[in-house]
Amino acid sequence: MSLKTFLQNRNNANTLEKAIEHVRKTLETVVEFERGFTIYAKEKNPELALEIFRRVGTLESEADTLRRDLLKNIATSELSPMMRENLSVLVKRIDRIANAADGAGRRMAGLESQHLLALGEEIFDLVLEMIHFSVEATKILFHMMKRLEDEDEKIFMMCEKIQTLEHKCDMLHSHIYEKLNRLEEAPFNHFVAIQISNLVDMIESITDKVEDVSDYIEILKTARR
Repeated sequence: MSLKTFLQNRNNANTLEKAIEHVRKTLETVVEFERGFTIYAKEKNPELALEIFRRVGTLESEADTLRRDLLKNIATSELSPMMRENLSVLVKRIDRIANAADGAGRRMAGLESQHLLALGEEIFDLVLEMIHFSVEATKILFHMMKRLEDEDEKIFMMCEKIQTLEHKCDMLHSHIYEKLNRLEEAPFNHFVAIQISNLVDMIESITDKVEDVSDYIEILKTARR
C-alpha cells in the first residue's frame, strides 16, 4: 500500500488525525524551547527560562504519550505490514524532533548562567536565528502533515523549503563555531566548553531531524506513485 492509497482510505482517518496531533505537540515543544532561549538570551532571566525549559520537558513527555498511542493504533490497524512499518518509522522520526528540543533545554539547565551569558550577544543572536529557522521548519512540517493529500508537487515544494532552512542552520552552525573558537579568556573550564559545544550541536540537530522527517515523507510520496 502506498501513502496515497492510505490517505484515500477513510478507515485510516483516525490514524492520520493522531499523527497530526503528534506533530502539533512536537511543534509546541520546539516553540516553547525558542521562547525559553529568548528569555534567557535577551531578558537575561535564567530562572524564568529554566521554568519554561521544564515546560518543554512536559510537552516532550506528552508527545511521547501521543507517540505510544499512535504506534499502538498503527499496530492494530488494518494496514499492510509495509505501511505499518513505514508509518511507525515516520512517527519515531517525528518524535526525535521533540527529543532534541527537550535535550537542549536540559543541557542549558545543567550549565551555570554566568558561563552561558559570557558567550556574548553576538553568539546568542546567531543561536537564536538558528532556533528560529528550526521553528519555521517544524511549522512547515506540521502544515505538510495536515496536507498530505495535496498533490505531490506541493508536498515536494514544502520539502524543499525545509531543506533550505536546514542548510541555513548548517551555515549558522559553522559560523557559531568560528565565533566560539575566537573567544578569549572564557570564564569556564574545558568540561563546560564541551557542554556548550554539545548544546550548540543539539540545537542545530532540531532542524536536521525535521529534514529527516521531510525526506522520509518525500520518499513515501514518491514510492509507487
